[in-house]
Amino acid sequence: MSKIGLIIAREYTTRVKKRAFIVLTILVPLLVVGLMFLAIWLSLEEKKHINVLVADPRNLCGEQIFVGADEKNPPATFYFYAGDLEKAEFLQRQDMDKYDVLIGLGPNVITNKKIGGYYREEPSADAKDYIQDKLELRLEEYFAMDKGISLEEYRSIRQRMDFELESFDNSEEKEIRDKAQMIGLVFSVFIFIFITVYAAQVMRGVIEEKTSRVVEIIVSSVKPFELMMGKIIAVGLVGLTQFLIWVTLIVVLVIGLQTFVFKDILTPENWQGINDQAVAINQISTGMETADMQSMWAKVLFHYVNWPLLTIMFLIYFIGGYLLYGSLFAMIGSAVDSETDTQQLMLPVMLPLMFTYVVSVMIQGNSDGATAVWLSHIPFSSPIIMLQRIAAGSVAPWELILSLVILTITFITTTYLAAKIYRVGILMYGKKSTWKELFKWMRQA
Repeated sequence: MSKIGLIIAREYTTRVKKRAFIVLTILVPLLVVGLMFLAIWLSLEEKKHINVLVADPRNLCGEQIFVGADEKNPPATFYFYAGDLEKAEFLQRQDMDKYDVLIGLGPNVITNKKIGGYYREEPSADAKDYIQDKLELRLEEYFAMDKGISLEEYRSIRQRMDFELESFDNSEEKEIRDKAQMIGLVFSVFIFIFITVYAAQVMRGVIEEKTSRVVEIIVSSVKPFELMMGKIIAVGLVGLTQFLIWVTLIVVLVIGLQTFVFKDILTPENWQGINDQAVAINQISTGMETADMQSMWAKVLFHYVNWPLLTIMFLIYFIGGYLLYGSLFAMIGSAVDSETDTQQLMLPVMLPLMFTYVVSVMIQGNSDGATAVWLSHIPFSSPIIMLQRIAAGSVAPWELILSLVILTITFITTTYLAAKIYRVGILMYGKKSTWKELFKWMRQA
């Protein structure tokens, strides 16, 4: 086995046997799945139906609240009390126990525009908005009728405008392409997290060996370049191993919990109430989509996205991006004596990565824009941006080849320069390095 292979085997075996690796590998899937199901359960609990009692001594609402025909599962039901009702009386009377909220309509509610109320348990934000909107609408109807405007006329006047801005390219293909780009964003986020976490581990590993003086013994047997590459590749393999285990455990836990514990939590019936409210607010549901949206996503997932190409490119950019930033982090680790000294050197390396992540969110729906095109070819951003364009199907073959060539050349160049710094820096102690000194080490033969 080559020296790099021995270094990879040693580094990989040492890291996967660490208690921290084993604990995190098991704990992260448990936390992800546990928090996901907890969030779903809490959201379902928040959506419980609320009974609202409206104390309306002047009968302003006419003992009714208009509920639209499309509101199949409203979050609240209104009841009316023809008289004044104080808070203490409401709490003491047993016949009021079935009501969750008390609303009082004072004699001057039309003029002072003020409505007050109490609740036993705080309703969800959706329920609060629903109660407020319905009461405001009913009182406005009363005010309109008091001014001689018929109820039908007022409702036709108050009906909200169906205002929507659309692109000139308003085709179904454009909408499908935009949704496909969102899938690419998910892959981009995985790459961003992987690079941030595991490239930093390369840096910490170099610092640990340097401060313990173990590196002095190692470099007597292998070249600094072999040591650097072995460490980068080993940490990358550790990350891939952990990532694959996470995916497997999360899938198993989700299937297991849904099968044996939360059997009905993800059923359409449980989500229908949430879906109806969300669609009424923004045409977006929590956990479900409208029939048209479901059909659109089905086309994206099963017909539009080129999954073999996206998967292959994900792995290539996954590896290429990590190797590029891993070599830079190894360079930083070799130039300092402790993690506290890395801040000023890490900033120029982290800024392009953070900037790319922010831009990757901003370019959603514009995969053919100049920003997306340029950043998909710049090697420091292409591993994150290019995947979105691939998923959207807006990349020509020559663009993909050019991007990979530039990324490969940049990786080779940065690795060569990082190796020169690494060769000098790993044996430097007791002195804080600056970028000026690093450039000086790069020019050395």
